Amino acid sequence: MKKTLTLIASLAIAATAMAQNDTIPASYPGGEKAMAAYLQKNLKYPQPSINNGIEGVVNVKFTVKTDGALDNLSIVRLVDPDLEAEATRLVKGMPAWTPATVGGTPVDSESNVEVVFTLPE
Repeated sequence: MKKTLTLIASLAIAATAMAQNDTIPASYPGGEKAMAAYLQKNLKYPQPSINNGIEGVVNVKFTVKTDGALDNLSIVRLVDPDLEAEATRLVKGMPAWTPATVGGTPVDSESNVEVVFTLPE
């Protein structure tokens, strides 16, 4: 009986240790659908890009701080200066994210957002 209790206690301790090492990535509040809705509602296609028929995907990389603030924004995929400026404006205007956690403790992490610019037909 003592061996069984010891084994159960050891398994419980191991499970707790594994749970504390769980990493949860940073996320936009409300998830991907909420972020897509934010981008769709707030995106302002730059008129010069429309006039020149420019479309593309601008990938914005950033750090999600432990308080959810976004920092160190940079453009990963260059398309057009006007589209890049608009994508940066959109990301800077986002609400605070839910930070990544490791073992339940918030940590700084890298993330990115792809902002898609498609001309209306």
